[in-house]
Amino acid sequence: MRTIEILKRAVIGLGFAVGMSQFAAAQTGAGTYTGTYSGADHGSISVNIDQNGAVTCALTSAAGNGKYTGSGGILSQNPFVFSCTHRDLPGYLNIAGSGTPGGKLTGQYTSNASLTSDPKQGNFTVSPAGSGGGGDGGAYQPTPQSVSGLWYDPAADGTGFNFLMADIGLIATYYGRDAGGGMLWMISSGGPTGALQTNTQYSLLMEYTTAGSFAAPSSQVGVWGLLSLTFTGCNRASATLTGEDGVRHLNLQRLAGVAGSGGC
Repeated sequence: MRTIEILKRAVIGLGFAVGMSQFAAAQTGAGTYTGTYSGADHGSISVNIDQNGAVTCALTSAAGNGKYTGSGGILSQNPFVFSCTHRDLPGYLNIAGSGTPGGKLTGQYTSNASLTSDPKQGNFTVSPAGSGGGGDGGAYQPTPQSVSGLWYDPAADGTGFNFLMADIGLIATYYGRDAGGGMLWMISSGGPTGALQTNTQYSLLMEYTTAGSFAAPSSQVGVWGLLSLTFTGCNRASATLTGEDGVRHLNLQRLAGVAGSGGC
């Protein structure tokens, strides 16, 4: 009888411990969050929070500036605030974020790869990995309606893209200027077909008309270069143009979409 009573108490104690562990996980926002960062540098970011509130983070540059990692913890539960740093010279990283545990987290970063490079800073947004929905981060399939529309980089206002997910695949039209300041209008060929995935890089050949006039159009087409494109969410994408006029990195936002598309 005493043995049964001891076993009951052990089971109750185990249940209480599991319950407290789950409660702690909910309070600390335990889990892996992924997304993008932008500003002086740009790329992908991941933040991991364990059940004890310890934080690790990693920023991977899409602009060739390397990878930054750090560690930290939860600074406040209400409001929910965390930090993640790496202070070993010559490189360092410092990020500070806030938001809803288990939901979207936003904040700022400062990084430096070496003593001779300029510090880089900007903003980041992460969401629970695989959460889908309207946030950035995670892997899911955006609808053709959410992809199609006008996209631009606020830091490069006056230029941009029109993306169209057509029955023949993704078509990208670029409106901008060349290295000499002249108009540069291009259209893609050989774009991806079928369902797109977020956080997956696609490469599109960019072409432009090389001859003709308003009254006498020409079908002569030249290859300008390559567009590397990654959709990181319903309203965010990173793009790199590489071709005759050099290399240009762009952090895109959806400016205008298809009427009634309703997001992802």
